[in-house]
Amino acid sequence: MSDLSGFQIANAAIHFSLALVWAIVAHNAWRFLRTRRPASRFFRMLPAVAGTVAFTYGVFTLTTLVPIELQERRPLGVLLLQGLNDWSIFTIVAVARHMSRYFPTPEDPPPQRAWLAVNYGSVLAMDVLCAMFFGLIRVPGVTPEFAAYAVIRIVYQLIMLGLIVLRIVRIAQPGVWEPGGGSWVARRADVVFLGGALVSLGSWLLLAALTNWIPQPSLWMSSPFGLALDTIAGIGWAVPLAVRILGDVVRGFLIVTVMLVTTAAVYFGAQQVGAVLANPELQPIVDFGAVAALVLLLGPGYGWLRRGVDQLVFRRSRRRREELQAFLHTLSPELGRAECCRRAVAEVARVMRLRGAAILLHDGEAVVHGAITFAPVEQLWRSGGAADAFPLRALVGNELRELPTPLRDALADTDVVGVIPILSPRQRWGLMLISAGLLGATFSEEDEQVLQAFADQFALVLDGAALLARAVAVERSLAHTEKLAAIGELAARIAHEIRNPVTAARSLAQQLSREPASPLNAEHAGLILSELERVERQVAALLRFARREEFHFEIVDLGELARTTVEVYRPRLESAGIAVELHLRPHTTIRADPEKIRQVLINVIDNALDALGNRARTRQLSVAVSGVNGTATIQVKDNGPGCPAATLPQLFEPFFSLKPNGTGLGLAIAKRTVDAHGGRIAAASPSGVGMMVEIELPLARDP
Repeated sequence: MSDLSGFQIANAAIHFSLALVWAIVAHNAWRFLRTRRPASRFFRMLPAVAGTVAFTYGVFTLTTLVPIELQERRPLGVLLLQGLNDWSIFTIVAVARHMSRYFPTPEDPPPQRAWLAVNYGSVLAMDVLCAMFFGLIRVPGVTPEFAAYAVIRIVYQLIMLGLIVLRIVRIAQPGVWEPGGGSWVARRADVVFLGGALVSLGSWLLLAALTNWIPQPSLWMSSPFGLALDTIAGIGWAVPLAVRILGDVVRGFLIVTVMLVTTAAVYFGAQQVGAVLANPELQPIVDFGAVAALVLLLGPGYGWLRRGVDQLVFRRSRRRREELQAFLHTLSPELGRAECCRRAVAEVARVMRLRGAAILLHDGEAVVHGAITFAPVEQLWRSGGAADAFPLRALVGNELRELPTPLRDALADTDVVGVIPILSPRQRWGLMLISAGLLGATFSEEDEQVLQAFADQFALVLDGAALLARAVAVERSLAHTEKLAAIGELAARIAHEIRNPVTAARSLAQQLSREPASPLNAEHAGLILSELERVERQVAALLRFARREEFHFEIVDLGELARTTVEVYRPRLESAGIAVELHLRPHTTIRADPEKIRQVLINVIDNALDALGNRARTRQLSVAVSGVNGTATIQVKDNGPGCPAATLPQLFEPFFSLKPNGTGLGLAIAKRTVDAHGGRIAAASPSGVGMMVEIELPLARDP
């Protein structure tokens, strides 16, 4: 029996490489299935498919290492090996066709029983033909190695693979593979590689037709052309899945390769030592030393090897947890929320070697570092449709496919490869989004734990920043309250002193207007009356501002309160030609004094109507009520002339007004009322066109 040829060894190496790639895919899929328990049928079937393919290429490898002379004699062991190879191929194409039904997102419903019977019944029929061909089953009138089997075998594979390719063509989107939420979307590149496998099988059939070929291992295993076709088919099958977990494949391939090289080096080294000693009595000692060396190298050395490969391939530090922990100690709440977020995303991107990172806070504020596309997620988040949909743990890679449909669709258009919630015992702050290339999109369980631990502790930093900001605001509010109290007391005294003479003057003017012989005509009397009424109005507003208000809190539906308030203005709006839009989220409940909040809304709407009175074109008023992340929000927008950006901070200060006859106390009273409810009021004028006033109030908590 001759030794193995160089071609056989090369053939075995190629098939072993393909088996190794599929084994890595199967291991990754099985780990994901075991740890995450996905609901997707695609991920539940993937370990079986990938494992069967790995087994098939393993059998290929063993078959190619069988000497040609032994194959020609065709003993029972070789026949079983070759039959096992064909049986596994038939199983692969049938299960892969079944799995392709679940490749799109959202997945198709399970097939009907008739479809399953045809799909898997064909496998049983091919298995019987295979057993008859190799003589494992004897049927009268049918001789083993009948030529028709070669054609039937390839035609069956062509039909099944063709159906898979047609299925992928119908759902494939343009472009190549992308990391992130769209990584498991069918692409045209998948069609190209699967089509290559289809072409290679067709070439096998053409070769059989032209050469009257019978696929005996002694013939096709020794053919370079056959090896090339088989390699193309293997790559066409492997790439669409392997590229989606490229980092895991590269890592596993390098680790296994190094371990195999180490084993071979120890083995051949032991042989050389035994040959030098030339003493049979010392051979057991040499063998024991070789085994001990392998145990030491492949035992503790595996962890070192894995960390070394991670550092080489992904360039992630072995001390990434310690580096991020040390960074957290440098963050001070005094920096403020925005600056803490900016520094955090920059440090995470540096330590984890990411292409980009971003923090999306619950109020819609986004802090971005590097190259990352997350506009669809940000838009969905701002609309209030994503805040409560993300689970309370990190999601990376395959897990993004398990998200609800709106989020999954939004992530499909981004390069986000991981989503980590920023959650503290007090509240959900938002999300940390990370982006990486195809190679860097692989994260180990340790990476996920590092990122989640960092996000949890960073949430505590944000808690501290929020508490500090609130404490500073309270100090300023107290100082402002003391100042206003002094002003209010003085204003009350002044108002009391001037009210009586104003009343007397008004009475005198009324008497003058009634006397026809008076030198003061009715026009002068009317002017005196209007001016005195304005003075009295200002005095009344000043007294109301100086008076200490009492609040009566109760559970209020903010949307209903806004609707009834706007309905009061409906006749005035229609007569003025103002189009009003209402966007009210139902059941947005707060704990508040309804009359005080109604008065705040009235003050804001009055200002908007005054601004729209100076606009000649289409007049629009919008009132929106929403609630997300524990906060209810009222937004009142108009398309009036707006106001200069420099005056926005002064709008809520007492006695500041942009209206000629304004008292400057309406918005100041509104701010004091909102502050008393634990809320916030702010104004903005985008590009100096229109005005938006936003009021935030805490949502009522469930008992």
